[in-house]
Amino acid sequence: MTFTAFILLLLSVTFHASWNLLAKKSAMSIACYTIICLTSALCWVHMQFWTPVDVLGLPGKYYIFMFCSVAADVLYCLGLVRAYRTMEMSTAYPMMRSLPLLLTAAVTTAFGWGKPLTPMALFGMGVVFFGCLFMPLKDFKSFRISNYINWQLFFIFLVACGTTGYTVFDSQAQAILRDAVTNVSKPVLSLTYYSSRGIVLSATLLTIVFCRKQERENIRTFFREHNFNPVFAGLFATCAYSLVLIAMNYVSNVSYVQVFRQLGLLVGVAGGILILKERCSAPKIIGSLLIVSGLIMTVIK
Repeated sequence: MTFTAFILLLLSVTFHASWNLLAKKSAMSIACYTIICLTSALCWVHMQFWTPVDVLGLPGKYYIFMFCSVAADVLYCLGLVRAYRTMEMSTAYPMMRSLPLLLTAAVTTAFGWGKPLTPMALFGMGVVFFGCLFMPLKDFKSFRISNYINWQLFFIFLVACGTTGYTVFDSQAQAILRDAVTNVSKPVLSLTYYSSRGIVLSATLLTIVFCRKQERENIRTFFREHNFNPVFAGLFATCAYSLVLIAMNYVSNVSYVQVFRQLGLLVGVAGGILILKERCSAPKIIGSLLIVSGLIMTVIK
């Protein structure tokens, strides 16, 4: 993990928690997420007009990974909508951020992608994971497996699978892009990819919205009530993930990116408690300390 990647991810997690806070305050729906993604895509569509990258001339495998990333993002959307409708942010957000950590490590290890993780890094990831599991507890006596086996956990699992999917596929797509285009800077390559991905994702989500009467009505409601929270959330979201994509170029294994993105969990929990007036508990404090400790462990050589 380089210092450049650390700074980029630190900024990213703040933006990420902020857009989730705005999404939670809004009536979360597929339409809401579509506005968020469309706003994000419009911010970077200009890349298609001046980028030195021949987007249409890239290898077919690049497009396969990009379309798989979009499919994973749609899965993420479906889980996020249901999770935020039924759970507090300070409960849902920690779990949505913790499960992808181990899933990403498992996928990259299974396929041999990236530099192998050190034992200390793996241990640190485990500490982060357990710290995240403590966050939603009212007290330590309520720590039972049965509390995590329900439909709400299923929605959280959808979010986790989606997050893991688009993180891994985006990393692989960018690796192909860097090999195919060697005379362009890494940030420009990342933003070119983000622009292309955003256009495909927005088109996919808009198709889903136009095919569903309720989602079309949700779109009209947002603008009829002058609720522009999804638009602002989209601006924060694009800042968050564009920084993540750039940071991927400065790590030896994409799992390190997933670990440091957990830092946003602390910002999200603080926002839920201070802004949304959700409960604070001792397990949340202990969980926060475990997360910070785990993050430190992952970067020890």
